[in-house]
Amino acid sequence: MSIPLSILLRVLPAGLLLLATIQPLAAQNNETGGQSVRKMSLVKVLNIAEKENFQVRMAESDIEITRSQYRQTNAAFLPRISLEETGVSTNDPLNVFGFKLKQESATTADFNPARLNAPDPYENFTTKLQVQQPLFNPDQLFRRSAVKNQLNAVKEQLEGTQSYARFQVKDTYYQLLLTEERLSVINTSLKAAHKNEERARDLREQGMVSKADYLAAAVRVRDLESRQSEAENQRQSVQENLRFLLGMNEEVVIQPTDSLQMASASLGSIPDNPPVENSTLQALQYRVQAAEEMVKSSKFSFLPSLNAFGSYEFNDKVLLGTRGESYFVGATLKWDLFSGFSKAGKVMQSRAELKKAEVAYRSRSLKTRMEIKQARRSVKQAQKQFDFADASVEQAAEDFRIRSDRYQQGMETTSDLLQAEARLSQARLQRLNALYQYNISIARLELLLEQELPN
Repeated sequence: MSIPLSILLRVLPAGLLLLATIQPLAAQNNETGGQSVRKMSLVKVLNIAEKENFQVRMAESDIEITRSQYRQTNAAFLPRISLEETGVSTNDPLNVFGFKLKQESATTADFNPARLNAPDPYENFTTKLQVQQPLFNPDQLFRRSAVKNQLNAVKEQLEGTQSYARFQVKDTYYQLLLTEERLSVINTSLKAAHKNEERARDLREQGMVSKADYLAAAVRVRDLESRQSEAENQRQSVQENLRFLLGMNEEVVIQPTDSLQMASASLGSIPDNPPVENSTLQALQYRVQAAEEMVKSSKFSFLPSLNAFGSYEFNDKVLLGTRGESYFVGATLKWDLFSGFSKAGKVMQSRAELKKAEVAYRSRSLKTRMEIKQARRSVKQAQKQFDFADASVEQAAEDFRIRSDRYQQGMETTSDLLQAEARLSQARLQRLNALYQYNISIARLELLLEQELPN
């Protein structure tokens, strides 16, 4: 059965268009292993990390936990109100007569000695509204203040966790850019190595180069293929780390839209000994204040406490009855004269915890200042290393160009050309590493200062 030419001419363009569309998609799926690709900029991944990072979410939970603990301390000054219903049945003489009095149902016949000594079973239902009001509990008030400082500490800790999560994401994103650029350099070198291998094979067949030169070209190809495989595996690992930092469960390939460039930052506006007020130190400062309040709380526990109480109740023979009503109010002044040294032990414990918190704050403060100085030096050193690597790339590129020209003229051996190409490839990789180290040094300094460096 033959197809008319007119129909074939109509179908053929559509088929070619469909084939042209399917081929790039198939190639992309082969490259990503069938996973979906999601393009992301550095700003986007940072925004995702601030909300979805696991460490950030746990820090937010710590805030909710401490906030609930702070709310519990409202019991230091707010009343406790309860409503209860109690039903009993008894033939105890004292209770039976007392229930009748509470129900306001006692009669002259109830004073009969026979009834008093051997009463019939009797039921009573008590509906009671009870109120307990704290009046003076200084230890609980200082404990409340301590929990308030702990709440401020975990809030500051959340900011520190977010800053560190941003740093980790920046580091991993830069690593992803580095692996992409490194793979690109290796692929470029591999293409050149394949051409050199083919050229060496042709020249070997013509008897113009030795077998050793041809084998050197082939070894160079195998070496670059090994590096390519290693770089691809490293890229996959970095992809997995980045997805974890973003809290992503789905298996997607994150394609960075930014490029690995020199971060523009100026260190001139930062003094040699800048005031350190990052969130980590602020959190430790709040913990010191919380420990101070706990020392006061343990000391004031030696003072007496004063609390008021009151109740209003109904007593009846039926459930929820309101026949006999009465009230009961009073106050309790309690002073624990001796508690087996438990309160003295708490004072010692709170003082030790205060000392530990103060030492932790001083240690972190000195360490942060030291890390800032080291980070400043790292930025300057990374700048120098990049300048050296950049100059090395220019020199290696010029050397490779000259040797390639001389090789075409038969004035250089294959080994010399391969060595020049290897030096150029290594120089490019070193330049990428220096660029990464510079950017991550800037990010680390910004993490310690918790501020963006000016351009």
